Amino acid sequence: MNPPALRALLADSLTLWGVAGRVDIADSGLKITVGDQVLHVAQAAPEEAPMRWWLISETRRRPAASMLGLLRSLRYALNATSAEPARARVAAPS
Repeated sequence: MNPPALRALLADSLTLWGVAGRVDIADSGLKITVGDQVLHVAQAAPEEAPMRWWLISETRRRPAASMLGLLRSLRYALNATSAEPARARVAAPS
């Protein structure tokens, strides 16, 4: 995923979670600013496979093997857990 597309996805995710923040393209990936909290998203090096992304805060570096994992880590890092995840239900037709 290219940086502009990832920036748009993360900005839309912040809006969906009700988090006021900013996502900018930076030299090392993306910079996410929410209040006084700053997080960075960087692509993992090929030799770090199966990791694809790193979510980096001031105190922690979290790996993510998928985009869903990155979004989940970002959501929890921003404490945006009040929004309940959508649940899919599969049932036989009546």
